[in-house]
Amino acid sequence: MDELKIDNPAQRLLDILEEGKQYNTGENCRAVWKKMLHINHDAEHHILIRLSQVMALPERIIQVRENNFSSLRGKSTYWEACVGNAFTSQNLNEAWHTFIRHIDERTLYELGTLSDLFETRGAHSTIDTNEIDSLLNRIRELREEIRHSELPSAMKTMLLKQLTQIQEALESYFISGVEPVMDAVQSTLGLAVIAPEYKEEIKSGSGSQFGDRISSLLSDVANVVTVAGALPALPAAIQSALSLLSK
Repeated sequence: MDELKIDNPAQRLLDILEEGKQYNTGENCRAVWKKMLHINHDAEHHILIRLSQVMALPERIIQVRENNFSSLRGKSTYWEACVGNAFTSQNLNEAWHTFIRHIDERTLYELGTLSDLFETRGAHSTIDTNEIDSLLNRIRELREEIRHSELPSAMKTMLLKQLTQIQEALESYFISGVEPVMDAVQSTLGLAVIAPEYKEEIKSGSGSQFGDRISSLLSDVANVVTVAGALPALPAAIQSALSLLSK
């Protein structure tokens, strides 16, 4: 089996912080985060969820470093302390300065060095934004049709929950990377093992209202993940699972 590439969290955090450096320090902190985290509405919990995903990146960076480069001599914690101070010191109701003042050039340099290090092991390619948008449009259309369908309420709930999981993973891809997308697809297929009615509804060729489209969606998401170099065997595994579901 080919060695798995690294889903580079250092580069994702670096991209976010470098973008943050471009904003006026006097802008409202919440407004800046809404722009950077692609939030187009005022629901506070969406901001907090996306922020928590960004806040989780330092721990993920350390995990990747320890898992793949445990013998590394230089393990500066300067960048981690600065990022941590930025999050604990910021005030969403005040100026962007409360966050970004803690992110200096040394922090960016150390994150860049870690990103370069992770690249030596082989990092995932970036999934094209247009591909993600296309998949998201298909998911939104499916969810809307399922909501207005005559399926039993329990089945609607299961289908909508799984599609929402995939949608959220794709929407936050620029923060959390490709692994949550993989997990969402695997979860969607795994549920078919314990729920026979659900299995009948998502498999292709069953004559079900949404089976062919959901099966096609899962296959296409798997292909996008593979193009990113995340898991070369995933499409074959997905196709095998979909084939088994059809029996």
